[in-house]
Amino acid sequence: MKSADIKVGVEYAVIPAWDYSSQEKKNPDTVERRYVSKAQLVSDKKYEYKVYRSETIDDQNFVPAVKGNRSIGYLVASDDFKNAGQTNGTLYWLARPQDIVAEYATLEPKWAERELAEQVEKEKRESEAREYERKQREAQEYQDRVSQSLLDSLKSIIGDRVSGVRFDTNNRRNANGEYLPVSEVTLDLKTMGILVEKVLEAKDLVG
Repeated sequence: MKSADIKVGVEYAVIPAWDYSSQEKKNPDTVERRYVSKAQLVSDKKYEYKVYRSETIDDQNFVPAVKGNRSIGYLVASDDFKNAGQTNGTLYWLARPQDIVAEYATLEPKWAERELAEQVEKEKRESEAREYERKQREAQEYQDRVSQSLLDSLKSIIGDRVSGVRFDTNNRRNANGEYLPVSEVTLDLKTMGILVEKVLEAKDLVG
């Protein structure tokens, strides 16, 4: 923000001096909540800018800027770090005007709307993932059940030669574009021959 627009006592979205400051963070339209701290402007006095933080408002390292100094910062105070358990008290540091993004209250509604949309989208994805997992589980259970039933039936026909029958399950795309388990049956030639013989014998018996 411009120095002329900054007001004492107002809470601003401020990029901490020790964090990387980018154009995305400085822009009120693109800045995200996690990029900034809620900090109040303590005074409109200009200080010699340095990356320094303290729990003491009158720390001697906060040095007033001499006239003409272009590298200046404003003293801001934030309880964000105390609330996060990173410090025991209010944290003070010097913020450059360009790192004071906007009044916090003006950004809060935008963030809330964006976060709500993200939460809705997240819940939608999670719901779709659960539904897909349910379909996969049910499809696999069906394939296993049918495969075992077929093996039992084949064993009653060809006996121990059923060991020559193999079921392979692979994911195949269905009409809805979902990949679900589908089993394929593989028989060696000898087992196939025995099975055909059994079928022909049964056909002859039926006449």
